[in-house]
Amino acid sequence: MAKVFMTDPATGRCALFDEPVTTGDPTDPNSARNAPLNNPATNLADVYFHSDLDYMEISNYDAAKTISHALVTAAAAPGGITSTANFGWGTAIADHLLLTHGLGYIPHALVARGANLIYPGMPVQTDGLGGARYATIYCTTTEIRLYEFASTGAVDLAATNLNYEIMVFKQPPAASGSILLDYDPTSKDVTMGLGKFDSSRRYLQVVPGGSPLGLSYGRQIDLDNGGIRFGYPDGSTSDPVPAISTKLIGGIGGFGTAMGYGGSFAAASAIQVQAP
Repeated sequence: MAKVFMTDPATGRCALFDEPVTTGDPTDPNSARNAPLNNPATNLADVYFHSDLDYMEISNYDAAKTISHALVTAAAAPGGITSTANFGWGTAIADHLLLTHGLGYIPHALVARGANLIYPGMPVQTDGLGGARYATIYCTTTEIRLYEFASTGAVDLAATNLNYEIMVFKQPPAASGSILLDYDPTSKDVTMGLGKFDSSRRYLQVVPGGSPLGLSYGRQIDLDNGGIRFGYPDGSTSDPVPAISTKLIGGIGGFGTAMGYGGSFAAASAIQVQAP
């Protein structure tokens, strides 16, 4: 089956696609063989490019936003029991402004810490003793923000300055004008689909091996034996809940079975992306 680039003046669409079948008039935008042009959602497997798709145009980009995170005080000893380790969960710490985007609507955004795009509740600092700092990113009509909470362990979790990489995306533009396909020989820019796509804009790119920003293909959290394992897009994992055994104060006998992650979960693979 042939590869086809086709436009449709009636719908304002432009697309590059594989013919899903060989029946129908090749010149008719609505024939079965050209179905990906006017029905891209049901023919995505055959589509290479389509002017109706959202290619995630970048609005704001900050590669080195530094946030100062405060010290987190160690957990207090639990009442009524003796424990092999102190541990506390769900301590609210702070709500940080990362970026003011000024778009006037709630956009999509990606925020990375080091080599990993942050998913809700992802640890961004751990000490191996139960102390960990977790981040959740959220957007408003004016800002990109980071909500921080923590688990507490046997010692204070040190204050730290962490760098974050922020990408904010615009909503796809509406169709405008009457030009389906245009090329500017001076700038080398191409516009398609009544201005919906413009090669002069910055779009998110998939670049295997060329960027540290990884979008995970699968889940990144596993629970086992009262503990939790977090997987990161770079393939690493962390187990922030320490092995803890307890017994009643004044009670007889030894400590109970230790709580702590004991499974074999591995982080899902990821696709790497970058801002051009």
